Amino acid sequence: MNSVKSVTFATFVTCFLLVSASASATSFQLTLDTSPLTGAQTFGFGLTNFDSAGNDLSLASFDFGGGAAVTGSDDCTLGGLFNGTGCSGDLATAVTLQDLDSVAFFTQQFDAGSSLSFVLNTSNNFSGSGIPDQLAMYVCDGSFVTCYSNDASGAMLLLDLSGGALSVSQFVTFGATAQGLSAPIVTEITQTPDPTPVPEPGTMLLVGSGLVCVLRRRRLGTGD
Repeated sequence: MNSVKSVTFATFVTCFLLVSASASATSFQLTLDTSPLTGAQTFGFGLTNFDSAGNDLSLASFDFGGGAAVTGSDDCTLGGLFNGTGCSGDLATAVTLQDLDSVAFFTQQFDAGSSLSFVLNTSNNFSGSGIPDQLAMYVCDGSFVTCYSNDASGAMLLLDLSGGALSVSQFVTFGATAQGLSAPIVTEITQTPDPTPVPEPGTMLLVGSGLVCVLRRRRLGTGD
């Protein structure tokens, strides 16, 4: 009887650890000096789905340094170019992007203050072949015609979700000489809990597996 209990308890612990590991994500603080800008600007953030492995991210705790988000200007379709699948939220609360389509892209206007900062919480899954999923951040004028960056793509920040542990060094950032903007500053959050935990794809399946382990343990413990 003791041996049966030991085996079932070990199985339960293994399943629990699998569930816990699947839900892990890394949080970063992103800060951009927007003091050279005045008036309405456009914030954009995209998740491009290149890889078969699933990824999710959230943007939260926005601070506009005395500025503010423009209510009602949030858009997940880029003016109708995309269908908006996998994109939700706004700058006043939080933004969630999931790779449920080829691209999940969010934009919203904001009145520029001295700075723009927010917390990025992201998974980092990669199948190991092909091109990894990619994150991109944009800051553009109010009409979203001119984007501020020295990079040809117009992005101020790029990140490949190439698997493994994420670090600050993996972010590629660009300033904008024409607008006098420095590159965004990225710092890892190590002590603060995730502001908006995002379950990675497959988490619910593993949770189900954990419940199966519990039920199996119960049955074996009662002799059923």
